Amino acid sequence: MSPNTWVIEMPTQKAQSHPYPRRISPYRMPVLTRDAFSRDAPPMPARSHDHPVFEDIRTILSVLKASGLMPIYEQVSDYEVGPPTKTNEFYSFFVRGVVHALTIFNVYSLFTPISAQLFFSYRETDNVNQWIELLLCILTYTLTVFVCARNTTSMLRIMNEILQLDEEVRRQFGANLSQNFGFSVKFLVGIAACQAYIIVLKIYAVQGEITPTSYILLAFYGIQNGLTATYIVFASALLRIVYIRFHFINQLLNGYTYGQQHKRKEGGARARRQRGDVNPNVNPALMEHFPEDSLFIYRMHNKLLRIYKGINDCCNLILVSFLGYSFYTVTTNCYNLFVQITGKGMVSPNILQWCFAWLCLHVSLLALLSRSCGLTTTEANATSQILARVYAKSKEYQNIIDKFLTKSIKQEVQFTAYGFFAIDNSTLFKIFSAVTTYLVILIQFKQLEDSKVEDPVPEHT
Repeated sequence: MSPNTWVIEMPTQKAQSHPYPRRISPYRMPVLTRDAFSRDAPPMPARSHDHPVFEDIRTILSVLKASGLMPIYEQVSDYEVGPPTKTNEFYSFFVRGVVHALTIFNVYSLFTPISAQLFFSYRETDNVNQWIELLLCILTYTLTVFVCARNTTSMLRIMNEILQLDEEVRRQFGANLSQNFGFSVKFLVGIAACQAYIIVLKIYAVQGEITPTSYILLAFYGIQNGLTATYIVFASALLRIVYIRFHFINQLLNGYTYGQQHKRKEGGARARRQRGDVNPNVNPALMEHFPEDSLFIYRMHNKLLRIYKGINDCCNLILVSFLGYSFYTVTTNCYNLFVQITGKGMVSPNILQWCFAWLCLHVSLLALLSRSCGLTTTEANATSQILARVYAKSKEYQNIIDKFLTKSIKQEVQFTAYGFFAIDNSTLFKIFSAVTTYLVILIQFKQLEDSKVEDPVPEHT
């Protein structure tokens, strides 16, 4: 069997005397969650609430369910979710229909004089920038709704795979891999506050009485931005969940590398050192459990890679659109700030606050997404590096590690935006490098425009 098709199979529940017997491991695990757990400790009781993992992000899930971006799934058991009922499915379909109807209305409004009062600037060309920004916002949210509707089944499958993996970990090691995702709630509050503040600034900037059509356009514009940003936070939370589980299996393997060893008898230690088959810093009595643990770890790693790829497949189109929209918004707002600060006219506090609000929102979202993708990718690729260190500890089990390392060499783990580019810790730096380049170009065009205004060409008689 080739390395690309090699798969480690675990015994099924029917083949075992009892499902997933919990083996007591020689290593005490480091703290991965709020509650310290140890493989030497007795199994932790299962928590009484539903969906132990997704209970931590229930607030953001409630928002996405209410907006139709996530299916209102049904609970089958503590570690399984089922498809939505007909009533809940109809509700999601109805909400998405209303969204598409409002989208068509807003696009129509952008091409008519009705929305002209929402645009304000000191130069005519800036109206085009604001018009393009509104159109990109509508396009990004519409694409998000379409992709979420198409990937309903895939998202439920990802959630079930995470829940089933957690159930196996709890039975095998007595550990609950949950963590407080307080950052998601903080981002939700920040998104709502930014959007409300931006709408208020827009209303105060409009000259004259605002028409009902403009109110609808403004309200839906704020909702579109808020829900798109909320989905980005949700994708980051899913990646953080996967990161915690990658970190868990890496800590298990680290136990065979840096674990505290018991004292050995001098005679046995001397004999093993003479044979040269065991590293003197490793206790063979503990390494003998490595085959059993490695099978479970390899199986868990393969599942996590499948979940990781599934999340990428469900979000890649949304990420491409959102990153393009964020790049354009950050560029235009940085340019507007430059014009306001260096301009000869009076500085507008309204425009300054508008620009700072947009920059804070998009930069924080880009930083969250980049960090979540970078951490998860780094942790996923770290498993093979840790196994390479375990490889040198004992010659007896090198054949087991060889199979996994051979597969890892052929497997590149990356979180991409539809394959165009990888999203990791360097993404934010790359975006700001591109923004700086475009700002230089825009500033040069502005200086050329200003020079033509100050030195008009004389008319020939």
